[in-house]
Amino acid sequence: MKLKCPGCAKLLQIPESAIGKVVKCSCGKQLRVPVPKGAGAAPAGGRPEAPQQAASRATQPSRPTQTPRSASQARPSQPSASPLGVDAGMFDELTETDLAPVAVVPQPGVRPAGGGGGGAAPNPYASTMTDAPASGAKLGPLASQNKRFANYFLDGIFTYMISFAIGMVFAIVMIGQNNGEPLSPDQEANMNLLASGLGMLSFAIYYCLMEAFCGATLAKFITGTRVVAEDGSKAGFGKILGRSLARMIPFDPLSFLFGDTRLGWHDTLSGTRVVDIRNG
Repeated sequence: MKLKCPGCAKLLQIPESAIGKVVKCSCGKQLRVPVPKGAGAAPAGGRPEAPQQAASRATQPSRPTQTPRSASQARPSQPSASPLGVDAGMFDELTETDLAPVAVVPQPGVRPAGGGGGGAAPNPYASTMTDAPASGAKLGPLASQNKRFANYFLDGIFTYMISFAIGMVFAIVMIGQNNGEPLSPDQEANMNLLASGLGMLSFAIYYCLMEAFCGATLAKFITGTRVVAEDGSKAGFGKILGRSLARMIPFDPLSFLFGDTRLGWHDTLSGTRVVDIRNG
């Protein structure tokens, strides 16, 4: 390109590589070579582009201008912390159905706890074993007052026969030890005391052994009744022992005349019942 020096009016031949630079004329005048009209804008370094560079930039397709993004848009969003101390993003793929409580499957013969009316939702974590006996047994009909009296009368005869037999054996043993001579008053008193103790012991053993191992005494086998726990399951030895000892309470037979005439004190105190298996 050609440029006229403002100092000496001399026409200078300027190469294109000197565009935008300061050149010096032979007269000593310094001047900056201007950028020709139609050429591209100077790059960021402050040096103007050459015509060839400007032409090549003009032929390139224009890129869409990108608007500056705000600081909140520039940074990737971070998952908010959960109140439980874990990232909320961990549960993004779970739905309300997945997080719903597990439904309690009702079991036959068992009433789930908290499942009553009132509109309240049942507790899915409550125990389902309420109001049901552990053995799943069902209490049959209680024996009538007449059958209880028959049991008392017949068992009284059986226990008397057993006590009489044991007493006779001890009496024969003691007479034999006395060489056939009559017993002294002291010996008779001791024998009577021993007979009373053996009678009570045989009474307790009769009921304990029969009801603990067979669930019934000889009289109950005759009347078709059985001894069970108050929930209908088999009565354990502890209940049977307490039942047998409670029979020794004075006036226990009279307890059948008051309240529920099918129950006696030895039933309620030991937590047992006598059921009628023939009507069950």
